[in-house]
Amino acid sequence: MLATTRRWLLGPHLTAALMVVGMLLAALVAGTARVRGLESDAIHTMAPAMFDLKYQGSELQAEAFRQPDLLVVYGSSELEMPNPYHASVVFADYPTGFTVFPVGRGSTTTLVMLQDAAAVGDGLRGKKVVISVSPPWFLLHDRTPEFYAPNYSPLHLNALVFSTDLSFSTKQAAVRQLLQSPKMVHQDTLIGFAADRLASDSWTDMLLYDAVVPLGKLEHLVLQTQDVWETYRYIQSHPSNASRSASAVTSPIDWSAMLQQADAEQQIASNNNAFGFDNDVWSQKYYKLVPERQGQMNDAFFADNLQHTAEFTDLDLLLRGLRELGAQPLVLSQPMPGKYFDYVGVSPRARADYYSRLSTIGSQYGVPVVTFADHDEDTYFVTDPNSHLSREGWVYYDAVLDAFMHDGLGPTTESSLQLPTR
Repeated sequence: MLATTRRWLLGPHLTAALMVVGMLLAALVAGTARVRGLESDAIHTMAPAMFDLKYQGSELQAEAFRQPDLLVVYGSSELEMPNPYHASVVFADYPTGFTVFPVGRGSTTTLVMLQDAAAVGDGLRGKKVVISVSPPWFLLHDRTPEFYAPNYSPLHLNALVFSTDLSFSTKQAAVRQLLQSPKMVHQDTLIGFAADRLASDSWTDMLLYDAVVPLGKLEHLVLQTQDVWETYRYIQSHPSNASRSASAVTSPIDWSAMLQQADAEQQIASNNNAFGFDNDVWSQKYYKLVPERQGQMNDAFFADNLQHTAEFTDLDLLLRGLRELGAQPLVLSQPMPGKYFDYVGVSPRARADYYSRLSTIGSQYGVPVVTFADHDEDTYFVTDPNSHLSREGWVYYDAVLDAFMHDGLGPTTESSLQLPTR
């Protein structure tokens, strides 16, 4: 009886089962190849758009990295806010041979970006990528229990937890940070179990983590297949005949002329307050809030926030991870609205520590960091207390992006960078 059963299991039934699995895998590979062909055709049209699939999935991000004329920019709410000098507008017609592919929304902080990078994986090797950071991230003393949750992506979190491209120590350190949002990490039972094991120093937990990695990879395949299908549906539901409109002949942009125009426009758009904040922002909200904040902070409070925020740790982990993935990153930071911080009680000397720390972390990894610290007191560089870029601010950002894309930016800071002048 046992021999008969073995013959049944090892006979035609097993062969048939393997054939079915093989056909399913072949269909999956063929389907994925078909979708990636559609992605390649549509990716330039989708480059400037901001939509959920772009930052919740990995298919479109990976395709953008495969395009030599697209520069992926990871950032936060500054990427979402309309601006006539936004990089996606300035480079829309590929005037110098490329355009940007912005990825992000509010609360997309550096450890969220590391998850994105882990999902792209080896596709980042040798690729340029821009990290746009915002000062408010670094001024949080106490983190809320679910700090990382607003941009939760099971695909990206799975990719980080079960990554075989990142070192064990980088994954472990990142997961320990992410566990500050325990509900998010444990939304998926397998990811939560693996994350708890990965965060532990126990050798038994390490063995258990290793044991579930194959299951994690299988789950990632399922999530990735869903991403492929959603990408296909999105492309099919957003047909476009638009084609890449790169200039036949590229030429340098006159940044100084553009800056003069942007500055003149910004002064008109910010003429109802002394801080250079956007008129609408001031009228709707800050005309009441700012007077109430006069003198409410001081240098000691500010320094304590910088000392305790975990965001510097997260940035260090992001740059470490990007180095392991073989990427070529650039870090940009919007400056703080210096006149506003003077008003609330934080001196330029105290604020200088923020810029210095960013530059120090970048230098440890040979990554260029442009903080625009010398624009800290510039009235028209940002439009509100959260350092959202103004017209003027975007022109400076654009000039650096252009230099970076054309290899005009090495491991340096703006001290040796030729930026436009009025």
